[in-house]
Amino acid sequence: MLSVVENGLDPRAAIPVIKKKLVASVKALQKQYVSLDTVVTSKDGDANTMCSALEAMFIHGLHAKHIRAEAGGKRKKSAHQKPLPQPVFWPLLKSVTHKHVISELEHLTFVNTDVGRCRAWLRLALNDGLMECYLKLLLQEQARLCEYYQPTALLRDAEEGEFLLSFLQGLTSLSFELSYKSAILNEWTLTPLALSGLCPLSELDPLATLGAELQRKESLDSISHSSGSEDIEVQHSGHKIRRNRKLTASTLSLDTASSSQLSCSLNSDSCLLQENGSKSPDHPEEPMSYDSDLGIANADESDRSLQE
Repeated sequence: MLSVVENGLDPRAAIPVIKKKLVASVKALQKQYVSLDTVVTSKDGDANTMCSALEAMFIHGLHAKHIRAEAGGKRKKSAHQKPLPQPVFWPLLKSVTHKHVISELEHLTFVNTDVGRCRAWLRLALNDGLMECYLKLLLQEQARLCEYYQPTALLRDAEEGEFLLSFLQGLTSLSFELSYKSAILNEWTLTPLALSGLCPLSELDPLATLGAELQRKESLDSISHSSGSEDIEVQHSGHKIRRNRKLTASTLSLDTASSSQLSCSLNSDSCLLQENGSKSPDHPEEPMSYDSDLGIANADESDRSLQE
């Protein structure tokens, strides 16, 4: 575990940085997609920025005991590359997640670390339109939040929590189909760590970020992201959004790791799900896909893997 984090942002100074990135990326996605009958995929740079901001939201203010020096994956490091801190909060996410979703994430072929499961969980939650509901459940788990987060953490600030819940309702106008089965997710990348204050923001090189984005778009133009699953509809606050993935239950209040905590908050209009199946779709694992961080350490390594 890491005992201290050096050269990062002051914890309170990181909060407006995270919010600014989140608000800007979601507004950009709404402007581009709200009038279109298309899904948001991992090819979209604003979607990647949004994922990084949401990841930073969960990383911000974690106790040092939940920050590892290594992710535990098998990914090779360059000789000149400095290891990045690897926050882990998978047990916390499991406490509010449907057991079928947990099982799916823990049996992914290419995602084999707890870091990877945290990152895959976030993308799957967006795909299923459940991010706001999950966050609402987590904010009710004050004892667990105290165990994982410092008093200055974003998720322990009641006022900021209300803002996040209100803002994330804007995601109801968007339909996501983000890739969550890639081995790239097994380790954290620089952007969410820098946004959360664990790494210096100065390490984010705008030129490197742009170059990585262009290379990724060119190298993955030929990769198909079709899911092959039946369409369902998720009803959220009166809006119907087409999804290309079957959910495991009509609500999250069934068979969860802490089901007694789930039933109290999922009766709101924002968490209504219209069930159209009880199994996740069976389609092949995706060995590689976009990362949420387009300006990351290991960008060249990732690009080579994707091209292969």
